[in-house]
Parts: sequence; structure tokens; C-alpha cells
Amino acid sequence: MKRKSVVLALAILLCSAAMGLYFWLRGPVGGVSPYETVNDLYEWEYMTFTADQAVYPTDVETITLYFRNDAPDDVVILSDHPDFQWYLERQTGGAWHTMRSKVEMPQWRFREEDCTLTSTPSGVVRWGGGEFTWYCDIGGYYRTPLEPGSYRIVIPNCVHVRNTGSVLAVGFEVE
Repeated sequence: MKRKSVVLALAILLCSAAMGLYFWLRGPVGGVSPYETVNDLYEWEYMTFTADQAVYPTDVETITLYFRNDAPDDVVILSDHPDFQWYLERQTGGAWHTMRSKVEMPQWRFREEDCTLTSTPSGVVRWGGGEFTWYCDIGGYYRTPLEPGSYRIVIPNCVHVRNTGSVLAVGFEVE
């Protein structure tokens, strides 16, 4: 009976190691992105969504994103999901592909001055010049160094009072 337990434990250990090796060795580029239409919020022409740089080195660790809402009315909610999700995508073969992350759901990091002991920023950006800044921890959530090419960060679940379910995306190059 003891021998069966040892054999079973070894089999489980080998299967776990094989799965870990599989996930480590497979490429970082995943399937085709489900986000075909991006940046289509109501009054988008009054909004800007940018990264702090247009070009990053392959060993980039963090990308700072800025969103500004200069619309004459209505707020934008940058995520109706409580975890503030974002995804890194790479353009290959003429299509956007979602990069495989180290965790299931990459989350935003915020500026220290925007956080308190009991809360983080809401992601609500007011009209007439409201701004929001957050950080995407590329090195923490994705395998680096990145391959050179065209990338974008996608933020699903954005909401404008007059249209819901929009997706924001900001592009950049890695060299």
C-alpha cells in the first residue's frame, strides 16, 4: 500500500513538472485577439489615450498610460470590471494576437498619490479635461525581453454613458 502511494505521488509530480515545462516552453504569442474594434467611445474625438513613449526597449518593465477626457459632457469609466484588467497584444501576420501572461488577469498599478490605505482609484474620468494615469507592469505579467515589433495594450470593458462595452487600445513599438 505504501508503495502505491509513493508511485502515485511520483506520477503526480511528473505530470505537474511536464505541464509546467509545456507552459514554459510554448511561445509567448497566443491566439488572435478578440478585440477587433477599439477606441470607439462616444465623443472619442475629444479623448486621448497614449503611452509615455512611442518606442520601448525589449526589456521594458513598465509602461505608463495616460487617458484624457476633453468631451463637453459625460464621464468615462475605464473599467466596469472590479479588477481593472488589461492585456498585451502583438501584431503578427497582419493580425493582433494576445500575448500569454504569467497570470490569468493582469491588473493595473496606480500612482501612489492616487491610492489610500482603503481604496484605489475608481477609473472614472470626468469630462472637460479629466485625466487618469496608470501603470502596466509588463515585466511582472509577461515574459521579457519582448521580441521587437508592434504591440498594443488593450483595456476591455470601458464604459461611456452613451455607449457601453467599448475597448480602448494604445499602440507602441518595441525595438
